Formats: sequence, structure tokens, C-alpha cells
Amino acid sequence: MATTMRFGTDADLDGLWDVFKTGFGATEQRRDQWLKGLDPQRALIVDGPRGEVAAASHIRPFRQWFGGRAVPLAGFSPVAVLPEHRGAGLGRAVTAGQYADLRERGEVIAGLFPASLALYRAVGFECAGSYVHRRFPANDIARIRPARPVDVRRGTVDDVAAVHRCHASAAPGRDGTVDRSTLWWEDRLPPDLDATMLYVVDDPGAPGELVGYAIYRHGTARAPYDYSVVVSEVLSNDPDVVRALWRVVASSGSQAPDLDVIGPAEDDLFLLADHAAPDVVRSEIRWMLRLVDVPGAVAARGWPAGASGRVHLAVVDEHAPWNHGTWILEVADGEARATPGGDGTVEASIGGLSSWWAGYAPATRLARTGHLRSADRRALVTMDGLLPAAPPVLPDFY
Repeated sequence: MATTMRFGTDADLDGLWDVFKTGFGATEQRRDQWLKGLDPQRALIVDGPRGEVAAASHIRPFRQWFGGRAVPLAGFSPVAVLPEHRGAGLGRAVTAGQYADLRERGEVIAGLFPASLALYRAVGFECAGSYVHRRFPANDIARIRPARPVDVRRGTVDDVAAVHRCHASAAPGRDGTVDRSTLWWEDRLPPDLDATMLYVVDDPGAPGELVGYAIYRHGTARAPYDYSVVVSEVLSNDPDVVRALWRVVASSGSQAPDLDVIGPAEDDLFLLADHAAPDVVRSEIRWMLRLVDVPGAVAARGWPAGASGRVHLAVVDEHAPWNHGTWILEVADGEARATPGGDGTVEASIGGLSSWWAGYAPATRLARTGHLRSADRRALVTMDGLLPAAPPVLPDFY
């Protein structure tokens, strides 16, 4: 089958819904809500022989925070191929086919939650963070105590806008966080708080503002209990506020013995709770990232103020030829640039460079897996000193 690709129009909405519904097992009840977040012009399509949408990828634009700066991110959400057209490379085609357009739009990085690591690794993505669903015993979390009194109150609809602002103020200090659209917030925190529990802590120095919040919902429980607690988010930069909020969230242990929590592999809860049950993990995946524009991505993120160094790179990128070749990476005073040239001391697959850029893995570790190669270990050590190996955290599945 030919793999001629085109961007979608409003006339493709039915076909796009069909390929995504079939690919991900969605129900018709989700159609209207799903289409609200779809921009057909950001969908790259391969037409089938009978006029059907055989395969498509869709981009949702975000800003993702790295080093205190918001970096333009193209979120692949979703990528799907009809069953009868699978095995012909169409998934790879509609993914890589987006790159030139992303670069034109200034979206210097791309990200996704993969159904297949191999598929997306083949077009330049690599692991950048973890996404783990755990079921914690509520009583273990309820033992968390703040060191000072914290006044946690039940949130109301009047607090919703302040929750948005609290999240926005915390985002620059949390690598991996994405800015949330109005549509995104409506799903996570409905404006009317329908079926949603909100607890907040007021900012004593700024009336109408918050220093933290917790959002959760009631879920189904294992017999004979009444319900479970499905945690959407607990957020604050104040450790005592975080502790107080978790204590409230976990306080229903006699009726709801389980807390369902999404977080990274190394969740902050392990630094707060006194118990760590070994069987709490229910599912675990890795989200992936790719540098679409190497010099653009290098310049866009923040870099540690004390980091300084120069590394000569030879980047291998067969799907984005503007990245392929030798680059001189220079970092100083919280800024960085990549300029063409150099002797290519460190050979880097685009995926390996992307994983390092995100902070997921240091260069010396990536060299052990073959993502980076160099006969000069000092160059790899220099790269290790340019970015902290602190995997970014992305709790928002897109």
C-alpha cells in the first residue's frame, strides 16, 4: 500500500475517530469529548485503498518545563493504524512524517506515551521518565504528619482558579511538568467539582491564593470495603503542607483501604512514608521524548548555573536530517548552544541525546547501553557535569 501522507481537514473527523476508536478500544460515548480535543489539521493521515483513514498521528501542543523554562512540546496523542493495515510500517511513517512540520512550528521536542518502545525508538524517541500506577495502603500514608500545624480546608468552586495558579507557579521548578489547557483542567478538576474532592491550604501572605492542594475521587473498592481513593494530584512546595494534605487524603482508611496514585518510579511518597509495601505497583510504563530540532532544544531549556563545558557531538538522526551531523555543544552561565562543526568526539543517536537532554540518564550510563559512543571518557564525564541526572516527572497522560 502506498504511504502518501497528508494533513487532515474537518471532513476527516469520522475517519479519525474510527481509526483511533478501533486502535484504542474507545466507546462511542467518548466520541464528543475526544473530538473536542482534536485538531484535524494536526493529524497526519495515510488513506486506505477504500478511502478510509488507514493510519494517523495527532499532535497536541504543550509547553514542558525543563531547567525552569517552558519548552515547546509536540505531544503525539494518539498514533493509530487500522488492524487490516498493520505490519506495513504505517505507524512509523505517520510519526516521523510529522517532524518537518513540528520544526516549522517551533516545537523543538516531541513526546509520547508508547504502546511499543521498539516502534518509537525506531524513529528516534527514547525513554525520558516513568509513569507508575501504585496502590498504597491508606493507613501507611495516613501516618504521615507535618512538623507544624497546617490548616487544611475543603475546597469549593471558588478555589478552582487559585488551584490553576498554584500549579502554574510550581511548574517551573518541576522538570517534565506540562502546562494544562482549560480542557485539560476541566477533566482533572471540573469547575463544578462534580464527583471530585478538593482540599486546599490558603496562602497566609496572599489572600485568594493557595500554597497547596489535593484532588481525588472515589473509586470502586475491593470487597467488603466501601470505596477506594483515586488521587489525581497532591501539590505544594512546602513540605509540611504536602504532609498535611496526604494525611487528609489517606484519612478514610477504615472505609477506603487503598490509595491509587500515579507518580514516577522514585515517588516523593517514599521520602515521606514510614512503610514501603513491596507489592504496591499495579502498572509501570516509560514516557518517551525526542529532540526535533537539536540547536533549538539546546537553547530552549534551562541549564544549571554552575555548569560549564564544551563537547563535540556527532548526531545520528536518519528521520530528521537537519539534526544529522557534527555539533559543538557549549554550556555556560545557565545557557547553552549547539553550533555546526567539531570533530564528533561523542557519537550520539538522536534518542540517546534526547534521553540525556531530558535528564533521564547521564552520558556515562547511556554509553553503557550504546546510545552514546566515545573513545574519550573525559568527554562523557563532561556531559555528566552539564546536566543533573534527575529524571523529569510527567503525571499528565496525554
